[in-house]
Amino acid sequence: MLTLSSAALSATEITRLLLALAVLLGLARLLGEVARRYQQPMVIGEILAGILLGPTVFQYISPGGYQYLFPAAAGEAPSIFVAQESLFMLSAILLLLVAGLEVDLRLAIKHGKAALLVSALGVSAPFVLGFVVAYFAPNFMGSGSDDPAHRVPFGMFVGIAVSITALPVIARILLDLHIFKSDMGMLIMAAAMFNDILGWLVFAVILAMIGGVAGSDAAARAITESGAVAPNGGVEVVANGGSDVMITLGMTVLFLFLMLTAGRWLLHRALVYVQAHWSWPGGVLGLVLVVALVCAAFTEAIGIHAIFGAFVAGIAIGDSRHLRQGTRDTVLQFITNIFAPLFFAGIGVRVNFIADFNPLLVLVVVVIACTGKIGGCFVGAKLSGLTKRESWAIGFGMATQGAMGIILAQIARDTGLINEELFVAVVLMAIGTSLLPGPVVQRLMRHMHTPDFADMITDRNYIAALESRARTKAIGELSSRAAELTGLDARHIESAVWHREQLMPTGLDGNLAVPHARLTDLDEPMVVIGRSIAGVDFDAPDGKSAHLICLILTPVKDATAQVELLRMFAEAFGDPQSREQAIASSSYTEFRAALKIPGEVGE
Repeated sequence: MLTLSSAALSATEITRLLLALAVLLGLARLLGEVARRYQQPMVIGEILAGILLGPTVFQYISPGGYQYLFPAAAGEAPSIFVAQESLFMLSAILLLLVAGLEVDLRLAIKHGKAALLVSALGVSAPFVLGFVVAYFAPNFMGSGSDDPAHRVPFGMFVGIAVSITALPVIARILLDLHIFKSDMGMLIMAAAMFNDILGWLVFAVILAMIGGVAGSDAAARAITESGAVAPNGGVEVVANGGSDVMITLGMTVLFLFLMLTAGRWLLHRALVYVQAHWSWPGGVLGLVLVVALVCAAFTEAIGIHAIFGAFVAGIAIGDSRHLRQGTRDTVLQFITNIFAPLFFAGIGVRVNFIADFNPLLVLVVVVIACTGKIGGCFVGAKLSGLTKRESWAIGFGMATQGAMGIILAQIARDTGLINEELFVAVVLMAIGTSLLPGPVVQRLMRHMHTPDFADMITDRNYIAALESRARTKAIGELSSRAAELTGLDARHIESAVWHREQLMPTGLDGNLAVPHARLTDLDEPMVVIGRSIAGVDFDAPDGKSAHLICLILTPVKDATAQVELLRMFAEAFGDPQSREQAIASSSYTEFRAALKIPGEVGE
């Protein structure tokens, strides 16, 4: 949205630019790791780094030092400012690519009614609350314009800002709680995927309504001619005519349709060729980034922000089974460890979080977001037939806005749609809602009556050597043993487990797998553990075969038992030494000796 001036950067300006990026990235990574060590989202530490280096702290302590590293738009060295802002924008585009890669359309579709209900009510309830309050109190809520024509898009923005869901943050929380592979985790992820797609579509409509990129050329001229940039970062907010809006929306819908049909098919075929003939992972990584940038450029050109194009590209690419988990992880690591810290730290270097802090506005935004999101998802889950405890867990699990809410706010601020006070309020709301779900969901889903994992393992439900190397046959062996112990039909168990496996593979890092299912005719939870000497491919994230496979069966009426058993299994074999000993054991006695449960005597 901003372009460099025609004058090349001098050696001094390049030095300042590189030093600023090094300081920003270094502190962001450092504080991000500190946040992770204390089991908090890394984005919190990254934003804190920007606050420390921005006008909130660093400019107050050393105005000259701040101006040297992060010159203001209208101040000295505007070329450095534009270069930094361009890099921050590229970082946002790549972050949305990652968010799109996390969307599994097959999982979202297969989860059906429950995911749609949770997502629909989880979006509509906070959206309506946010829209009504913002529409009737635009000045209080922080509208960036007094123009009455902006009340509708402004209200729509506030509605989306409090209803968007941070898919990557939710995935990380579920992984940390060891419930990502559970039915509960699947439902939360599927609902979050629908939520994100709907949220970004509505935001695309908002951008079309306000014509948020119309002032880019004027901004470039302002930089070249006067050495400064126009207000709102060089973006002039204008209202498109009705015909222009409809053309933009029509092109957006057409782009979305083509990318998720023909584009998806072509990318699927291209990935096969690239992985067969190009270097790995460089070839696939290059293809992914080229497609994302082309799609981002196209949506920017038609009047929809570039981040939407990158998001759709991510969905189309990530849905291909030919995108290996290793390649996906490479893209994720590359972006989340370099570009994500730069983007989130960059937020703090431009905003004064003390001068623009409005406590009443922050409170209102947080209340709207939490009550609307949690309440809407709770009602959706209850209408889907889930228990009260499950419904509350889903409501709180979906409550985090995280990175997505912050990116939305950044774009809205750049287009002049919102002022600095609302931007600060949305950022603080996003941080707060990222801290909330983890401990609440863990408490809600903790099952008080599930026996200790070690007590459930006997010589009858342990198979020292599975004969099968195929996933389906290994599940069949485990299901046959479970049928002997429960009196249920083996084919019924195998069918239920395999159906669940097709929705989301249950392979874990470290040569582990946890195929599982919930059965209507089962009275008590049970597990069957099998050891595979050759290994069975359960499509684990690390690409390794499973040598220790734990079949978990729980009653349909007791969802928390499944979650708790998955957590217990992850904790039991989370220690590499215990895991290796268990895999190497050739008898039940040796396996039992290797089994290590946190809290046991002698640990």
